[in-house]
Amino acid sequence: MLAADLFFTLFGVISYTGCSIWFLYAVPRNRESFRWFRWAAWGIYTALSIILPTLWLNDAITMPVMAASYLAIIWIFYHRSRTWILYGLIFYMVIYGAQAMGIYLTVELTKLFQMDIHTFSYAMSVLKGTFMAAATFFMRFLVQKRQASDQKNLRIRGMILVPVFSMILLFLYCISGNGFFQKYGYGWVILCSVLLLIINFYCLYVWYDLAENRELKHRLEMIRKQNEITHQYYEDMEKNYEDSRKIIHDIRNHLNILEQSVQEKNSSYFQDVHGMLNSLGMKFYTSNRILNIVLNDKLKRLDPEQVECNLGEAALDFLADADVTTIFANLLDNALEAGEGKEGFWLKIRGDKIQDFTVVKIWNPSDGEYQPGISGKKGHEGLGLENVKQAVEKYQGNLSVEQKDGIFCVTAVFPGNS
Repeated sequence: MLAADLFFTLFGVISYTGCSIWFLYAVPRNRESFRWFRWAAWGIYTALSIILPTLWLNDAITMPVMAASYLAIIWIFYHRSRTWILYGLIFYMVIYGAQAMGIYLTVELTKLFQMDIHTFSYAMSVLKGTFMAAATFFMRFLVQKRQASDQKNLRIRGMILVPVFSMILLFLYCISGNGFFQKYGYGWVILCSVLLLIINFYCLYVWYDLAENRELKHRLEMIRKQNEITHQYYEDMEKNYEDSRKIIHDIRNHLNILEQSVQEKNSSYFQDVHGMLNSLGMKFYTSNRILNIVLNDKLKRLDPEQVECNLGEAALDFLADADVTTIFANLLDNALEAGEGKEGFWLKIRGDKIQDFTVVKIWNPSDGEYQPGISGKKGHEGLGLENVKQAVEKYQGNLSVEQKDGIFCVTAVFPGNS
């Protein structure tokens, strides 16, 4: 009998601590620590789970101390994250509710089967361990499927109140309902525990959607600000080009007069000056003024023989200036970054009108591997493509990305009613 008592006592302790550890490995930890310190902390945690109930038999003391210990272990050794503080609190509420369900279900079974004190203790250990393992498995599943990232603009204070109030309600329900339970049975406290677990699981489920929604709003706001800055840059550049054209026009008139007034032997000098002035002017790639400025700004980084640009057949006047900047500045930045410092790099840009569709295609060699949704410094690998896709879809268009035989190609197709 003593061996059985010891076995089931160890079973209960190991189940409690084991589930607590198992949950924290739902995702890889982001804290590196000495293994011995980590296991020493778990030893203290396990000891507290035995000593506190033995000394006081009061959940009002045991629950806060154990919850604080668990959150401290999470923060120090596993996940330095505010979101994981919330997860830890909800998990502790789930464990507490699972234990309450195991205890009161054992009481109900005792009424049916007339179990003695030892059998009651063994059955309670088994049921508590079973419910804790099942609850931990479900919590791990939720966290792995719907893990919210830690965000500065995401507040968790309100959400923390849900598991805290749930534990308080369950505690008060248990200590104040003895007369009620004796009359109507302990099934009601089991039902209360189940409902509180469901509430906490649902709050965890909603928390993910809230975090994702905030993150999406933040990203959209950053994209909007970036687009505004880029568009303002090209508007300022257009103004500078216009001012430069006026100055160059006047200087060219003066040179023509000077050229006619000097001897023939100095004509090569004036040709060189005219060539310098020509290099300061804008090349004409398209009738779209903003797109022309973007192309001049980006393509000046390449030698003329590296670029083939033909947009004559593509009428892009339906695009707003800001969207022209977003689409072409991002795509050209990606392409130029892919060819930075590489010999034999080339870039082709083509626009066509195919039936009722306007098609713009940009392609260039790239030795990187394209992975949708991933950004990086090498090759294209998704840099700005999400931003471009959103701008294209505003006009019911479609953006396709393809990499084949070392050639990276982006094609934007706009319907005729854009």
